[in-house]
Amino acid sequence: MFLNYCAYSIQLSSVGIAVLQVQRSFGISLVTASTLALYKGLGIFLGAVVVGSFVKRIGYRNAMLIALGTSGVVLGLVPLVVSFDMMKVVFLVTGMCYGLIKVAMYSTIGLVSPDRKAHASLLSFVEAFYKVGSLLTFVVFAAFTDDAHPESTSWANAYYVLSALMLTALGLLLATKIDERAARDAEPKPLFQPFVEMARLATTPIALTLGLLVVATVVTEHGFMNWLPTFNTKVLNLTTSLSIQLAGFYAAWSVVGRIGIGFIARRVHWFPVLMGCVVGAATVLIIALLLKGDMPAEPVSDWRKAPVTVLLLTVAGLFVAPIFPMMHSAALTSLPVARHSTLASISVLCSSMAGAFGTPLIGLIFQNYGGVAALCSLLVPIAVLMVGINIMRRITQAQTAGA
Repeated sequence: MFLNYCAYSIQLSSVGIAVLQVQRSFGISLVTASTLALYKGLGIFLGAVVVGSFVKRIGYRNAMLIALGTSGVVLGLVPLVVSFDMMKVVFLVTGMCYGLIKVAMYSTIGLVSPDRKAHASLLSFVEAFYKVGSLLTFVVFAAFTDDAHPESTSWANAYYVLSALMLTALGLLLATKIDERAARDAEPKPLFQPFVEMARLATTPIALTLGLLVVATVVTEHGFMNWLPTFNTKVLNLTTSLSIQLAGFYAAWSVVGRIGIGFIARRVHWFPVLMGCVVGAATVLIIALLLKGDMPAEPVSDWRKAPVTVLLLTVAGLFVAPIFPMMHSAALTSLPVARHSTLASISVLCSSMAGAFGTPLIGLIFQNYGGVAALCSLLVPIAVLMVGINIMRRITQAQTAGA
């Protein structure tokens, strides 16, 4: 389960790097390159809503096997037919597979967790491995980046590594058994019943609130992850490889944040933890941008000479990363286990839409108003998180009182 999530993290987190690399290799504009996020988001939507709706029929384990096998093959083809169109296909297909595997993964966690605190802890640990994958993304792609030849497509060879990792995860999952009886329906349901159930659940207060929080969190997190490499290069004048490497510290702080929350969640209620994370993220972002000086005259290739803003911005990962698993655990554990896959599908739908439109929107702000304005705009979804978390607390308290 941990390796499955880690493998998809490496691939999907590479969209920000891919945006930068296709600009260099194929002479594509920033806004056009950022449409790769649209293909990733569309793929996740199709995987979560269309295929994920039938995940109980397919079986959680079978769904994950299909996703890993398909991704392994497609990623292995990238270096052989590298082009901007191929990158669109890659993010569309792997996005679909990720949407499927995420619904199956969240549902499986509900099966194996004995109580709410254990659920929050396990989900945080699993999501921590997503951030481990994000960290490895920067390391892997930096190793294949050719600073001396901007038009080079050597970065595409990194996808051989990702293909091998997907197929390794596939082999390990083949040797793993999962008891899914508790999530199966007692009687067969009509083919389109899952869509009806999803539509009904989507209109409930808990689903609407979670959807709002997911959109705000994804826009915030993708704003940092996808645009820090470009911000470091175009605003702070770092070399491309150093920009990617230092942006990877965001993922490192994210790992620390999610692992730490995995332990804290066993003892502390989710509400004060989430509010602390949101306030911390806003504080770090504001301080980092206030300390930004003038752009260095010469490209910076030594991390010891990098502006302090570069490292401060990465610290935001410590606070932003725990928000996603904690709010999902709070929402999922308010429902019966059999409905977890449906709520997870709704969540992934909202996530895919936010990822698809959030990244290009920030790209437009970046291109028209500059990198500082683009990062400042992240304070808007952070403010939405503050409001949404308070709403979720009231909903869960009301459900607990009525139980």
